Formats: sequence, C-alpha cells, structure tokens
Amino acid sequence: MKTITYDTSVTIAAPREAVWTVLSEVAAWPEWHPAVTKVQALDGNSLSLGSRFVVHQPKLRAVTWGVSKLEKPRLFDWDARSPGLALVAEHTVHEESPRKSILTLRFSFHGIIGWITSKFYGSITKKYLVQEAAAIKQKVEASR
Repeated sequence: MKTITYDTSVTIAAPREAVWTVLSEVAAWPEWHPAVTKVQALDGNSLSLGSRFVVHQPKLRAVTWGVSKLEKPRLFDWDARSPGLALVAEHTVHEESPRKSILTLRFSFHGIIGWITSKFYGSITKKYLVQEAAAIKQKVEASR
C-alpha cells in the first residue's frame, strides 16, 4: 500500500503561540479559512486528544476528524477513516525565532484505496492546503 502525501509550509511573522491560537480554534475556521464552510464540534470546541470535528468543505463530502496527536502549542494531527482508506492531516508550528514561526501542513492518503482516492482528490487537497496556510498567515499577521 502506497501512501500519498501533500504538504506546504509558510513563514509567519509572529510567535508560535499566536499561530497556535488561530490554528487550534478549529470551530472558528469558517470565519477565516476560504476552504472551510462549516465546522461542527462533536465533543466541545476545545482541541483535545480524541476530540472530533465534522468539517465541511466545498466540493467535498463532510468528514469527521478525530484528534490523534496533540502537543500544544507545537502540533496536532487528526485522522478520518473509512473502509480501505485513512486520511491523516498534520499541523505543525515550528518556532524559528521569538517573532517568526513556520507552519507546515501535511495531508496523507493511506490504505488500500488511498492511492486511487489521491488521484481524484489530490489537486483539490493541494489547493486547500495552500489556501489554509495563506489564510492563517494573513489572519495571524493582521492581528499583530
């Protein structure tokens, strides 16, 4: 089984905590994220290990994501699963200096049908990753 992964990084002129505050408020993403129209928090708005969020995006089915890894204020991963397919999205904030951070977003398709699913959804996945990174940068830097 081949894993297909897409990623993007952006430098943000702000401390890691400022980036993390925007990134970790998942329920607020539709306010600033052009590729997210609605987020339903199933276990409360707080980002915590095991918490689940239903994310609605244009041109895609709604997906329920479960937080599988959390190291505040550095990273969180979440995943979504269906028969033969696992989706994993990683969000990492690296502190380059006290006033500069690097945000890396990575999305992977795993499983028996992961490769074929990536062929249908790879281009939109790449587009949404770039949009998310740019939107976080704009939101964080505009609030400084």
